[in-house]
Amino acid sequence: MVAATDTQFPSALPNCPDRCGDLQIPYPFGLTEGCYLNETKGSTKFSIFCDDDSLEKPQPTTGDFLVTNISVQEGQIEIMMDNDIDCYNKNGRLQSNFMRKRSLTNPIFTISPTKNKFVSVGCDTYAYLKGFSNDKSFRSVCLSLCESKSDVVNGSCSGIGCNQLDIPGGLENITVEAYSLNNHVGVWEFNPCSYAFIIREDKFNFSSAYLTTLRNNKTLPVVLDWTIGSEKCDPAGNKSNYICRGNSTCVNPPYGSGYRCECKKGYRGNPYLDHGCQDIDECKVKDNNNCTSHQKCVNKPGSYDCLCIEGYHEAEPERVCVPDRSAGQSSLAIYLAVGEYFYCMSVYICAIRFSSHGKILCNNKLV
Repeated sequence: MVAATDTQFPSALPNCPDRCGDLQIPYPFGLTEGCYLNETKGSTKFSIFCDDDSLEKPQPTTGDFLVTNISVQEGQIEIMMDNDIDCYNKNGRLQSNFMRKRSLTNPIFTISPTKNKFVSVGCDTYAYLKGFSNDKSFRSVCLSLCESKSDVVNGSCSGIGCNQLDIPGGLENITVEAYSLNNHVGVWEFNPCSYAFIIREDKFNFSSAYLTTLRNNKTLPVVLDWTIGSEKCDPAGNKSNYICRGNSTCVNPPYGSGYRCECKKGYRGNPYLDHGCQDIDECKVKDNNNCTSHQKCVNKPGSYDCLCIEGYHEAEPERVCVPDRSAGQSSLAIYLAVGEYFYCMSVYICAIRFSSHGKILCNNKLV
């Protein structure tokens, strides 16, 4: 088997486009009919639309949301989701043009609970996160308050000007809504808006400037988990539509329904494609193997061996490579062994004669 480099790993189905703008679109996602997974006839859940009418470059979208990354290894997709903005004028009148309430309804997606937080920002703010988790209705309320901008601490999001909550596993069909308790009267000069959003946690660090400027960020990055079908690995693996291919394993998500596929250890690529998981040549990159300077790395399917180089052999039980004896060392060892043999024989003969003729005779013979 020839090990593949990263650039050789297949991504899409044969004869299917695999890019929209700068983004690679790996199967089971696809850009055109016949190029994405069709779980049921007419299903478009894994369809990615490539907007070629963009003034700058083509934009990949799912539903109404811009897609910025798709990972088959982690079973995740990153999108830009709405920042729900609820703004008022100084008289407390709602400026409705800032309100955008789009729901994420594609059933293959759930909000990643390990990568995201539900956040509310504002000094007169409460926010709702609504959806379904494990087929049960879910609602969470997040409250953030303050009386003056000086109360707010940069980097802190624990209720004063900013608050954040964990997200339950398997949350889907979600809606985020921001509201004001008193129409921002009393705080309007430094905080005219309420904000509510889900955001990738490592992309958010609260700043007091957000009380005013966050209105300019209409969308924010969110990580979604995705799975195949509605059944776990056990029943799904016996069905004709099971799609984990060669050199891959089936993985049950810790929450929600469906399954996903991963390449086995020692393989890399797209586990949803025939021959998609290809052997990693660990020997090409030193950090990928633990062979020592006295060993030669030999690649094999799914793994590698460390064999002793010429002049070394493997010593048990540590299985480390130790030097072979050189020709000179071997000759010296033979010479010493022969010398030791004759010396021992002399001592032995002397002992016999001593017992027969006496100590003086033996000593005379030896001197």
